[in-house]
Amino acid sequence: MTPLSAQRRVSYALFAASFTAAIAFHLGPALIAGLFAYSILDLSHRFFARKMSVYAAKLWAVLLFLVVAAAMSWTMAHFARQSISTLSSLASTTIPKVSDILNRWGFDLPFDNLQELRRLLADSFKENAGDITQLSGLVTKRFFHILLAVVASVLAFLAPKQEIDRRSQYGALRAEFDERVRRFMESFERVLGAQVAISAINTTLTAFFLLFMSFPYAAFLILATFILGILPIIGNILSNTIICAAALSLSLRHAVFALIFLVVIHKGEYFLNSRIIGGTIRVPMWQTLLGILVGEVVMGVPGIILAPAILHYVRKELEDLPAT
Repeated sequence: MTPLSAQRRVSYALFAASFTAAIAFHLGPALIAGLFAYSILDLSHRFFARKMSVYAAKLWAVLLFLVVAAAMSWTMAHFARQSISTLSSLASTTIPKVSDILNRWGFDLPFDNLQELRRLLADSFKENAGDITQLSGLVTKRFFHILLAVVASVLAFLAPKQEIDRRSQYGALRAEFDERVRRFMESFERVLGAQVAISAINTTLTAFFLLFMSFPYAAFLILATFILGILPIIGNILSNTIICAAALSLSLRHAVFALIFLVVIHKGEYFLNSRIIGGTIRVPMWQTLLGILVGEVVMGVPGIILAPAILHYVRKELEDLPAT
């Protein structure tokens, strides 16, 4: 049995400390943005490097990244605007129906229509004006962190590769730490690709259903299904809630059909998750779900996204450790 070198042990500690710092300083969104940016650059570079020089491939990768970033920014901005108008319209038609159904069952909502809900929200905003001001400052700070992380990823990608002298303590440690980062990036890219594939399949099937049933706001619902579907577990819950609300705006019968369809499709999605995500990280589904739960508690939504990648990374590292 070959014992672990001191440099490798320290690299594990430094890598774990980096994640601990990201959690402690609430840098989860910035970490996701940086990883995602570097993944696009790295995958693009591998594609272009087959046909041109390394320098030209890097330039084309950066150009493609800028195009993708601009397209994603426009899509998210459009989605945010559509969300405000569409959800408001859905609420105006859905709330009275939900209130009527609950009243028949002996339950009462604190509001019966959209106007009353808006009044309650306005009163709540007035009472918590200080908290809202703090929240806006926090959002600005998070955006700045994300921007810095993306810029850092681009600079790291463009930095020339340096030869590392492994004969020195520093060189050996840096090489080991770079290996930890490389392995985690590989895990992140594999899991993200698998999650996007699952979301695309789910969105395609949902699109057929929505168009066949002539749902209102079908284009918005399809886009929401894909974007939210990239978030494991919680994304499907959010998109399903919106789809059921849209169905209820038509009739209770449409809502029942939508609920049946969503139950069936997500039973199939559990199979896809176990086949695609489980096949990618090669751990039992219950461990994946437990990891997602812990990730959400520790880091919120970024933890949900990172959990499968962390599980895959840990498995790869454990496989390479010598048995005692």
